[in-house]
Amino acid sequence: MSIRLSPPAYATAEALPEIAALLQRVFPRERPWAPDLEWQYLRSPAGPARFVNAYSESGALVAHYALVPTPPLAEPPAEFAGTYFSANTAVDPAAGVPGLMVATGRALFRQLQAEGPTLVLGVANENSFQGFVRMLGFRSLGQLSLTMHLPGCLPKVNTPRALADNPGHLAWRTGRPGLRVAADPAGGALTVRLRHHGLPLDAVLTTALPRDLAGGLQLSRAAGWVPRLYAAFGTRVGGGIPVPDRLRPSPLEYIVRVLGDAALTEPVARHLAARRFEFLDFDVV
Repeated sequence: MSIRLSPPAYATAEALPEIAALLQRVFPRERPWAPDLEWQYLRSPAGPARFVNAYSESGALVAHYALVPTPPLAEPPAEFAGTYFSANTAVDPAAGVPGLMVATGRALFRQLQAEGPTLVLGVANENSFQGFVRMLGFRSLGQLSLTMHLPGCLPKVNTPRALADNPGHLAWRTGRPGLRVAADPAGGALTVRLRHHGLPLDAVLTTALPRDLAGGLQLSRAAGWVPRLYAAFGTRVGGGIPVPDRLRPSPLEYIVRVLGDAALTEPVARHLAARRFEFLDFDVV
């Protein structure tokens, strides 16, 4: 099969329907993809998503790779032309063409590299981790820490956040379609109500935010009667119980790649290892 890669592009409303259809084929779910994509790809105050598509000879979309711009690092060790999160990777198994994830990723990275040093952060599951590290040049910073906390209790953290706190970004993040986000201003926390096997559970998106940021979002107050789940990289978490590996859906690895200046990889890795990256910063809830 002959495959055509589209030029790297900024997301538009016109581009979303075929991407949503591909994601539904590859990752079928009850909740429709379109509202989430419109929110994630178009409404972020950091700018639209950037992506590369792969098409079959008949013009059908068979692969997609997208990056979403994020706030910059807090106190970065270097200046970057952009900071991105590796968001959606999808390859239609019916295409029968190996290497489409790598081809779309490399095409997008070449464009970003030409724009200057660029930072790409990501969270990879067990299925995609090896491809990101071995084929796309990402570096692993370790596995996600997942802890359960008693109702009304928040995780105790000992490191600052990796990404700069930005009121516009917080408002966008808490406005994701279908989420019930609440605030615990006293603890500087934002939580999302989930259900696990029918039981209520609050995922802690972030904690220890400046009180004015957490309280300024005009969210409802977080309930204190349900257990809380917290996921983070780059920090020791106190006051909770580690979730056993057997109860996790998949190991999640924190990954990073610096485009355009490989010499920055080590200082960036050291910088990120001393700062926390949370549910708020990656899209799993």
